[in-house]
Amino acid sequence: MVPKNWRPTALCLLFFCSGALAQQQANPAVITSVSQGGVGYVTYSNDSSGLNGQIGRWDTPYPNGANGEPAPGLEPLGASVMYVGVDVNDGGLASFSYDLKTYDAGIYDWYDISVQTPTGTVSLVNQLGKPGSDYGTFFQSPQVPLSFNLNQWRNQHVTFVFSVQQDGWGDQTGGDVFGFGLRTCQVPPLTPLTDAAALNFEAGNTVDTDDLQPNMQTGLDCVQAAVAAAGGTVTVNSAYRPPAYQAHLREVWDKWRLLRDRREPECSDLRTQVQQEFNRHGLLLTQQPASPNGPHTQGRAIDMRSSLPLAQFLNIANQCQLYRPLPAADPVHFLHQ
Repeated sequence: MVPKNWRPTALCLLFFCSGALAQQQANPAVITSVSQGGVGYVTYSNDSSGLNGQIGRWDTPYPNGANGEPAPGLEPLGASVMYVGVDVNDGGLASFSYDLKTYDAGIYDWYDISVQTPTGTVSLVNQLGKPGSDYGTFFQSPQVPLSFNLNQWRNQHVTFVFSVQQDGWGDQTGGDVFGFGLRTCQVPPLTPLTDAAALNFEAGNTVDTDDLQPNMQTGLDCVQAAVAAAGGTVTVNSAYRPPAYQAHLREVWDKWRLLRDRREPECSDLRTQVQQEFNRHGLLLTQQPASPNGPHTQGRAIDMRSSLPLAQFLNIANQCQLYRPLPAADPVHFLHQ
């Protein structure tokens, strides 16, 4: 809840309405204002996907390690808040995606998202934070799509409130908003990839063994040498993955689950795009990709197969201290023992 004595410190008018919604409604819902309050550290911009925002100071890694001493001056004390005002008019859906990145524990820093309406405040995300009480190490949540039906407040005004609470210790926390817009399809579009390493992977350069952890690199070298000595070959399909690329895989999987049974015309283009991405990446509905904090993004996992008989290959992997944690669900996935 935003305290009553808080007031926006900056105001920027930003008008946005999707074409599909405008065609179907004579007086569609519109964004009337975007502003910031609290301790500041809010940025936002608009592109073809909608309104994007970052809430909370996010410019310096925490320098003092796990559960370390304060780093004065690196983190504000209080809440950074972004307000998005919407005239609902004839109704519609507000949709966006969000995530959290932090060096603090969720009992100290967290992310709240709510909607202030004429009939009361609706909580959409309540105190999202890093699990546990340990702080000082990087954590990033999955990117989660969210839709909110505005029809209950037709011809009224509502305000979306994105608030990141920070404790001033120096272990920064930032909340993101991606593609906030007013749409008829309940699923927001895929987040555009901007990270250079992720774009390189998306272009097809998806095998990076140089950034594996040393024990994984040693294990892989051992397996390749032993398999070659036995007259076989090893094919590595994936090793290290950039966190932004892993987040993209997770988002594609999540959105395909939402879209695969939808047939309404307003979702057809997005459905086709997501299905193509799902198939191109070889994803399976029975296997949700790991989060951006998963073993591949830490350089602790390899996906590989061999031309040798499976039992012989697994014996070699075991001798090289590699094993399959999910032999049925993910038979090519290896970790270090």
